[in-house]
Amino acid sequence: MGTRTSIAYIGLALATAGPAGLAEPLRKGALVAEIVPSRAAIAPGETIDLALRIAHDPGWHTYWMSPGIVGLATGIDWGLPDGFEAAPILWPQPERVKMGPYHAYGYRDEVFLVVPLTAPADARPGETAVLKARASWMCCSKTCHPAFVDLQLALPIAAAPAPATKWQKGISASRATFPKPNTAWSASAEMAGETVLLKLSPKERARPSPPDPPYFFSYDGLIHSDAEQDVTRGEDGSLTLELTTSEFGPENPTRLRGILYTPSGKPDGSGAVPVELDVPLSTGP
Repeated sequence: MGTRTSIAYIGLALATAGPAGLAEPLRKGALVAEIVPSRAAIAPGETIDLALRIAHDPGWHTYWMSPGIVGLATGIDWGLPDGFEAAPILWPQPERVKMGPYHAYGYRDEVFLVVPLTAPADARPGETAVLKARASWMCCSKTCHPAFVDLQLALPIAAAPAPATKWQKGISASRATFPKPNTAWSASAEMAGETVLLKLSPKERARPSPPDPPYFFSYDGLIHSDAEQDVTRGEDGSLTLELTTSEFGPENPTRLRGILYTPSGKPDGSGAVPVELDVPLSTGP
């Protein structure tokens, strides 16, 4: 069982001379990592998306913000000069991954972990923001390898918004997987012992397309990532998911929070999109 604390360091310094440029992506074990910008420069007061881009070797994965019963979430911790602000990581839709015999939540192939960066209003056009980053993760297949790597990005400061980079497409695709607010389902959840029953009924006039199969990704580890989720479909379009709790979840939980989507983390032909659920959790006998 892995711990779920991240160890990361990022420093950002300002330099004035020399052309700006991107550092080479760095390989560490079974993946390649780099920090990439959505735009070629940042203007004073502007917010642009950066991303930690990770390209995994076939058969390997890293982890979502809530990995499940195994794994370690990828970490970035920012150290910025006065006036610069970085938001927390915005996580794309995860998928169910397997570490040895255990299922968890993470990412295969290529993933962009999005971080909005805001420049101060008094940033000076013509200067360059040099970002030095230490990103940390656990990369797993049949075995697991925690690691970190130092990365660098030179980001010019421009007087006006700059053109998109080649990475904008991947960053936008990552954003497109963020879960949507739940507007179509009436939801209730009840916990009895180690079981949670999540009941979803279509709201009046709503005709949601349920994922096939539906799967619930827990935000806080309440639901066991390695236990199967039994699904019952009603003739009225309702869904009931029987979920198993995990020993790594919060004590005395009062809400069931997470994402309803497919276990593959990808579209399934049903037209369903990832939906965010935040449901009061009652306690049964």
